[in-house]
Amino acid sequence: MILASIVKSFCNTIDAESIDISSQSIEQVGITLDNAIIKKDVVVLTYFDVCRIADKQLIFTHRALYSRRVILLTCGYENRKYNDLHFHLSFPIWYWERSHNNLNFAPLSKNLEYGFSCINNRTSIDRFILGYHLYTNGFFNRMIFTQNLTETDYEHLEHDLYLFDVEKYYEYKRLLPIVLDEHKTLGEINFKFFENKEGWEIPFNHPAFANSYCFISVEAAIEEYPYTENVNLPFCSEKSFKAFITKQIPLNVGARGHYAFIKSLGFETMDDFLPPGYDDMPYLQKVDAIVQTVAKDKDYVKDYYFANIDKIKHNYELVHSKKVEQLIMQRINDIL
Repeated sequence: MILASIVKSFCNTIDAESIDISSQSIEQVGITLDNAIIKKDVVVLTYFDVCRIADKQLIFTHRALYSRRVILLTCGYENRKYNDLHFHLSFPIWYWERSHNNLNFAPLSKNLEYGFSCINNRTSIDRFILGYHLYTNGFFNRMIFTQNLTETDYEHLEHDLYLFDVEKYYEYKRLLPIVLDEHKTLGEINFKFFENKEGWEIPFNHPAFANSYCFISVEAAIEEYPYTENVNLPFCSEKSFKAFITKQIPLNVGARGHYAFIKSLGFETMDDFLPPGYDDMPYLQKVDAIVQTVAKDKDYVKDYYFANIDKIKHNYELVHSKKVEQLIMQRINDIL
């Protein structure tokens, strides 16, 4: 698997051993480290979903790691040296899994049917809320939108309902799963493996990528519930790079600071496409900003697209190069 080989290669370079602590609470991390047989002086801890452990020192100071050099790799935004032994590094490993179409850049057609598209598999409460507001504002007839509803989502949606002002909650929920008309004859669709492709692969012929100028991607994590607490969950997956590959305007929905991180990798985020201050907004304000932007409709998006075609081209060529991987590794080498 590509991801495992990337971590292995990194560990070999610095003569370290790796321990995966993804999805673990601080208590579970403690148990994992208690049971680990650590033979090397350098330990790489990988947390490649969403690190919810705010105080990283609780990990670094575990007795099994005493006097060892410890490097915590996450898919967040931070590169930080705490001291000569402890490091928290940004390692957006999903970038290595990105799709490629191996074609020279050519702008999208000037005759696409839609301005915006957004496809969703896991109906987490944040994606549900976004879909709900797009629906209640009457935007589904002017954009490409899909949203799955798996059995594991039911309980969360019911439990978290009281947190939000969703008067037409059940009306919207009855629409799910939302599938494009041309796909309804296919029966039940596994959104994560559409056309037998893994979730990080892009079905380039899908209308969301082939028939709209702007792709709205919603990250796997944004904020912790309830949103009024504004607990940021920095996370960057393959979703945030899809628009670069498909030659679309990126509209990324992530934690605060997400655009700043993407921009630091060299990509054009086209901040002026959205209301001012979008990147620093808490999630529910981001939803309002997206609604305002979608309301401008296709002509606005189309005009913006062709007025910024140099930025679209830059992103396309950058994502198909090796420059970002090299930058990520250079940052890590510099801080180590």
